Amino acid sequence: MSSQFESFDDVYASARENVGVRLFTASVIADEGSSMARIYTTHPEVYPVGGKKTLEGDTNPVWLEQVLIGQQPFLGADREAVRAFFFDSGIIESLGCGAIVNVPVVSGGRTIGSMNFLAPEGSYDQSSVDAAVEVARRSVQLLEDALAATS
Repeated sequence: MSSQFESFDDVYASARENVGVRLFTASVIADEGSSMARIYTTHPEVYPVGGKKTLEGDTNPVWLEQVLIGQQPFLGADREAVRAFFFDSGIIESLGCGAIVNVPVVSGGRTIGSMNFLAPEGSYDQSSVDAAVEVARRSVQLLEDALAATS
């Protein structure tokens, strides 16, 4: 069993090496469960730390049920999937991304956030999802700390 990451720079290095990313973000559940707040980003000019997405207005309900409630990863392997699930797909595509893996971060049985891995279309498959799940598993303590700091 691998140890927890000590910094988000370590998380990002592992995401680059083991999953492959062009864009990487991490978010925690905020505002008493009504939004997701970004706590790490590789592209602050378009996805700044502190930026939020509301769960009701900005989030696809199927994604919400699968990732945050069902605690299962989401694989959007192509642009069509990204467009179907993400209101900001235009921004995602402008960064050269057309594939996404979202992984819930779970602590004590409760979803506390998500890790979001994006790359060019066709970059991800089930092995990518498995690698992303491992990155997220090793990031629980960092998200717990960030959640405590934002509460």
